[in-house]
Formats: sequence, structure tokens, C-alpha cells
Amino acid sequence: MHNHVPSDPFQQPAAASPPFPPAPPAHPPAAPPAYPGAAPQPYPAGWGGPPPAGGPGQPGYPFTPPQQPGTNGFAIAALLASILGGLGLGTIGGIVFGIIALRQIKRQPQRGRGLAITGLVFAGLHILFAVALVAFLVIDERRDTAAGIDDVAVTELKAGDCIRDFDGSVAIYDLPTVSCTDPHKAEVYHVYTFPAGSYPGRTQVEAESDKRCGAAFEPYLTPQTENMDIYYLYPRDSKEWRQDRSISCVVVAPSGTLTAPITK
Repeated sequence: MHNHVPSDPFQQPAAASPPFPPAPPAHPPAAPPAYPGAAPQPYPAGWGGPPPAGGPGQPGYPFTPPQQPGTNGFAIAALLASILGGLGLGTIGGIVFGIIALRQIKRQPQRGRGLAITGLVFAGLHILFAVALVAFLVIDERRDTAAGIDDVAVTELKAGDCIRDFDGSVAIYDLPTVSCTDPHKAEVYHVYTFPAGSYPGRTQVEAESDKRCGAAFEPYLTPQTENMDIYYLYPRDSKEWRQDRSISCVVVAPSGTLTAPITK
């Protein structure tokens, strides 16, 4: 048997050919990552293409718009309470609901901040109005006291009371009394109290008042008083009758003012 020695001692012998061709890989190799400037790689078959430009989302998934936040209920309540409730509980409710609404809107996104602020503004205006009204009444009362004027309820009038102003065309519940030496418009000259019992009716009360006030004025009838007007204040219904059954006879100067008492 003859052995052939290669002429190049460093030459490797040729590799023997495999008896069978190699099997294909089970999974195709993944595409290498793309680098800037590289051409886009095609998607494998069956994976679907890229989403269309400007589309709302991936194909096959519906687009759901974000839900708009609702209006805070306390903000609505604050506005309604402050506008419709008026003074008292309405004002308090407007302030309380408005503060709660602003705190809730600050913690979670909701509409209604403007409603809550408007409710607080209306409630504040109600408070300012109440303060101004009280201040006006206090100032008016002090002014009347300084001028010697005392508001007296009709049921507490007595003969000899002189009245600064008198308007017989409206319902009267109290009258400003002054000293009879000060300028005044009218004077109470007689008071009569009906006997106890049920209310006899407005017509009968008016007729009895007219008769008694006319008779009671005769002692004060003079050339200076004969042209004066006579009014009488009486209970107009059963409710007023239960409170007071008296009538007050009042003589009123038709023009000008009086500066002296009539009954004295």
C-alpha cells in the first residue's frame, strides 16, 4: 500500500464531505435591529402590516374617546341655595356647599368651579345686605331717640298721645309719638275698649267706632278744630280682636302741623 506524502508539510487534509446535506433550521433567524439610515425590514408573512399613518390605534382595537368630567353637585347646590334660599338657611347653605365644591374640584377634575364661586358671591351679597339693613335700622332708631320720637304700637296708644306723622290710607301697626309741644300731625283724643266676647264682624265694629269717636270729639270741637279729620283705629279681624279689642280715635290736621295738645 502506497502512502502519498503532501509536498507542503503545513497543508491540512481536505475535509470529508458529509454523507447527508444539513437540515434547515427550525426557526428562521430574527432580522438584525435597524440602525439609523437603514432601510425598513419587511414584516413576516401573516403578521400584518404597520398601522396606517394618523390612525387612532392598532388595527382591530376600537378607539374610545376620553370621558368628559361631570359637573360637581355641590357647586350646583351652592348656586341654587344662595339665589333661591335668600337670607338665613339659603345663605348658609350657599357658603357651605360652595366651599365643599371648591375642595372637591381641587382634588379631582370636575366642572362647576364657576358655579361654586357664583354661589359664594351671592351668599356674600346677602350677608352684606343684611348687615346694611341692620345698620340702617339701628341708626334710624338712634336718630328717633335723639329727636324724642318713640314708635308706639297701635294697641298701646292712649288718649293724649301726639303723633308726628299720620297716613290713614295704609294699614297702621305703630306710630311715631312725640311731645305735644313739638310739631306733630295728629293726636289720640279717645280710646274705647269693646266688651269681651266673640268678634262681631268688621261692619259692626266700624259702625260702633264711628259713633263713639264722633261723640267723644264734641268736647274738643272749636273753630280751630272743626275742619280737622277724624280717624279711628280698630281690630279688623278676629285675630286682632283676640290681641286687643280697643279702638283709638285720632284727630288729624288736614294741613300744616300742630304745636299744642288738643285734649289738654
